[in-house]
Amino acid sequence: MTFKNTRIACYTGYVTQAIVVNLAPLLFVIFQNRFDFSLSFIAAITLFTFLLQMGIDILAIYFVEKTSYRVLSVASQGTSVVGLVLLSVLPHVMIPEIGVLLAVCVYSTGSGLCEVVLSPLIEAIPAEKDSKGSSMTLMHSFYAWGQAAVILLTTVILHFIGDSFWWVVPLIWALIPLFNTIAFLKVPLSDMTVHAEGHGIGKMLMMREFAIIFILMICSGASEQAMAQWASMFAEKGLGVTKVLGDILGPCTFAVMMGIGRTAHGLYGAKINMARLLLALSSFTVLTFAICVFSPFPFVSLVACGLSGLGVSVMWPGMLAFCASEYPLAGASMFAILALGGDIGCSLGPWVTGIISDTVLDIGASVEFIPFFAEKAGIELEQLALKCGFFGAMVFPLVMLAGIIILLKTDKKE
Repeated sequence: MTFKNTRIACYTGYVTQAIVVNLAPLLFVIFQNRFDFSLSFIAAITLFTFLLQMGIDILAIYFVEKTSYRVLSVASQGTSVVGLVLLSVLPHVMIPEIGVLLAVCVYSTGSGLCEVVLSPLIEAIPAEKDSKGSSMTLMHSFYAWGQAAVILLTTVILHFIGDSFWWVVPLIWALIPLFNTIAFLKVPLSDMTVHAEGHGIGKMLMMREFAIIFILMICSGASEQAMAQWASMFAEKGLGVTKVLGDILGPCTFAVMMGIGRTAHGLYGAKINMARLLLALSSFTVLTFAICVFSPFPFVSLVACGLSGLGVSVMWPGMLAFCASEYPLAGASMFAILALGGDIGCSLGPWVTGIISDTVLDIGASVEFIPFFAEKAGIELEQLALKCGFFGAMVFPLVMLAGIIILLKTDKKE
């Protein structure tokens, strides 16, 4: 039995997740202009997306082992299709705010199922002969490439068709999960039986090592999204470029670097010790965050912003692969718990960065020293606020670094 088409379907599944996570933010300005959405409501859309994904992660801990993986994989793609179609249609036929939230609710369900189902599916596929890489990391690279493609192609499409026809964009992107839904109906799936003697979830949660891994999953998601969500504004404020150019120089460059790192490891990194690789990448991420914060040159800071994508590239899939090797009999519930940790981090990272930045701006409005300091440093107050936000977010790769050191010491003792 060949699993080539199964691998392709899993890889495409992560392109689907990239679409549903990154498309709506690219339409926020259009939503604000056409439907008069408030900034607080726009911010709530992103929060709502990740909260729903976390809800799916929690529920999946209990139902994923009791449900057909074919049903779950088809549902992950099918709900993404429906959600994207609803995003195109509902704002025009009902109260726009409610229409958008309903669409987000549906496609976020698909995104949450992708995280829970695709990792155990790809992990269960027998390794190919002479494989020099990691299927887990390679699969996650398709999220990064998908993110870059969504940013670039959506920008190009909107440029040619105009904002008035924005509703065409979700319909175009819905074609990918539509074809992948059909694929998952047909491709062979590996035996996903969880053996009775395997690691129970309750037992795993009591293990010190697994608790550390869960914390590191939070830090991996936070490190990734803290930079990904704020890179565009950092580019705009730091270099004074337009929104379109800011998206390309900021989150798109970040996504490309993340894709390069994941693809390289996915193809050639099978023999590299995962814990030591994560140690090196965590150190590199701390360095890039520090350059973003302390460099007096905006362009250098922006380059570090993009390079941080390389640093965080293997964090999330690397922790999944590391945990799978440590607990080979745990089953898909383990991946649901780890996905929950990652999604908590995806919400926490941008929130911490934003809260710190807003606090600096608020204090700067009443304390003259902060604007004076920004002026002496040759930067705008908003750029100083973002730098402070990134400085606060630096705690996540630092904790990642410390946690990996603890895991390495634990392995040596054993």
